[in-house]
Amino acid sequence: MKKLSLAALITTALLSQSALAESNNHMMSYLTSWGLPQDAATQMMNAEVDTYLLSFGGWDQDGAIYTSDNIVGDVAYNDYWLPPAYTSWTQVKLAAPYKKMMVAFGGATYESIWAHLANETSRENIAQGLVKLLRKDFPVYQKGLQADQVQGPCSSANWDGSCNLANYQKAGTVQIDGIDFDFEKTARLSPEENNNLIKLVKRVRELLGPNSGKLISLTTYHVGADPLECSDSSVTDGCSFVENDRSTHHGEVLDLLQNSRDLFDFYNVMAYDAGPRFKYDVAMANYAKAVGDAKKIILGNTLTTQWGPEGRYAETRENNIARAAWQAANGYGGVFVWAMGSNDTGLSFADQIDYINDMKNAASGGVPETGNTVPVARATYQKEVQGAATVTLDASSSYDADGDTLTYTWTQVSGPQVTLNNASQQKATFTLNSTDVDATLGFKLTVNDGKDDSLPLAFSIKHLADDVAEEPEEPGEEPGEEPGEEPGDNPGEEPGDNPGNGAVTAWNASTIYAQPCQKVTYQGKVWMNGWYVQGEAPSDANPWGAWRPEGSATMHTQCK
Repeated sequence: MKKLSLAALITTALLSQSALAESNNHMMSYLTSWGLPQDAATQMMNAEVDTYLLSFGGWDQDGAIYTSDNIVGDVAYNDYWLPPAYTSWTQVKLAAPYKKMMVAFGGATYESIWAHLANETSRENIAQGLVKLLRKDFPVYQKGLQADQVQGPCSSANWDGSCNLANYQKAGTVQIDGIDFDFEKTARLSPEENNNLIKLVKRVRELLGPNSGKLISLTTYHVGADPLECSDSSVTDGCSFVENDRSTHHGEVLDLLQNSRDLFDFYNVMAYDAGPRFKYDVAMANYAKAVGDAKKIILGNTLTTQWGPEGRYAETRENNIARAAWQAANGYGGVFVWAMGSNDTGLSFADQIDYINDMKNAASGGVPETGNTVPVARATYQKEVQGAATVTLDASSSYDADGDTLTYTWTQVSGPQVTLNNASQQKATFTLNSTDVDATLGFKLTVNDGKDDSLPLAFSIKHLADDVAEEPEEPGEEPGEEPGEEPGDNPGEEPGDNPGNGAVTAWNASTIYAQPCQKVTYQGKVWMNGWYVQGEAPSDANPWGAWRPEGSATMHTQCK
């Protein structure tokens, strides 16, 4: 393929873009369950991504659905900490309903799931399980809500019975918008496996009905639509991968593509992990020919290192941006990216978003963005204050990516009432009197850049009595936990702290492990939890469970 400069590609895209409807110029991204910051939802609001592929999902032969790190699942409520894998997509979906959330099933991690489609009974169970997932309401929890924004009963109360709005409260519910089949295996996919997937998708469509609005997509290998003859190294015509050692996957999904044109809403081509000489333009043309509609074909780019014949390497930013512009200029459907979250090239989550936005800008014709970047609220404060004191709330770490001047709004949302001085300034203060009863005060910070408010930052401050008489602990109580106290309310305990004196204790089925990264011993190993858990025994058989062995490659990001 003749290479064009980035400027030339963007210019070509600009001239050709009028024929391409914006609705067909998608910007999609995988969202990994690992590698997410706690404020992922806030940062994701600045991403020019219209569709997220939540990674990854699987099923068993009985149709039971599971996902990595429980990114889409029944998350145990904790008023203080919830896994960002869950809060990220649910909060973004509630705030921006037009953004699509799809679960990506399969991938290299769960390639064993395709074997379950061979049995008709299992296939029916799986179809029923997928439809149930698509119709399920997932609760959305947020901190810093106003009282009239809380849906249903208060989930976390203060000592005086008032609703603690500084903690997680239910803000609403959302649903998954669709499912993506990341149809890949180390071994070559067979015609039977292709046909079994078609049967599954047809059944899911039948169960959903014609007006469900749910999306179904297919993601496959870069060479999947190549001519079968490309497996012969002497053949180059129509081949996207022309290394001497050919792939075993050339043309493996041709029959699937040709027989599913009305089943899938779009087709994602993994145009990476094939080396720097890979002809992505040929691969895309082969997919468009097989499907019959170029606007359904989505080009894959990766922000991480990838496989190449000479070893792993990272594609240049310029090339990825040029590819995004190229696909738009040639009438394809958009770009999907691996991935937001996990990254091995040193890109922070914010860097990943900037990178993706640059690709979106190029695909839109290189026109400078006129939209506003939402500011981000940050605050520093004392988490615990004892007795009479003056407390300072500092928002100087808040920022706006566009460099706009910020205004500040501090609000008390729960606890004994105090007077906030300079509540519209960068730094606010309030005074506490002496007290003989511990109390928790909840606050919220919102910043504005002159155009948009940030997502609210909610936090709480513990006001301790002057002299607290320590009660002897009852036998069997968790150290530092008061009788009747809600899990996660231990004063001063942050994610990653062990209760008590830090000693590693044996796992106990009846103990509530409310905070992540608590250490326990079990069967000769030290384990750390990733979220609120009770009764789940640590096990090597479940590498994506709540408990992971210390030093494990799959250790929860917040515990590393």
